[in-house]
Amino acid sequence: MQPFLELLKRCTENHTFDSGDPDCKTVLDQLYRAYAESHENDPPGIREGFKELENYLEVLPLDDNNAVFNLCCRICVAYEHKAFIDGFHYGAQLMMELK
Repeated sequence: MQPFLELLKRCTENHTFDSGDPDCKTVLDQLYRAYAESHENDPPGIREGFKELENYLEVLPLDDNNAVFNLCCRICVAYEHKAFIDGFHYGAQLMMELK
């Protein structure tokens, strides 16, 4: 197994990854994008949260409403991305600990 791992390491060092997409610099970024696109429908808890948020936002002027809504969405997406990547890192660490 060790010779295979060494060969794989040399191969990846000599052939850098280029997805051709500046927003997907790594394989994990591409996996996250595929994950996010396959889960476009929000589960009920998130839909309910957006309805509650809208109740607070409806009293704001449209520009402020949009700014707060967009900020909330950006924070959610950033947190989802971090959690997705962290999950892979934790899984890899667990595999190393179990060997």
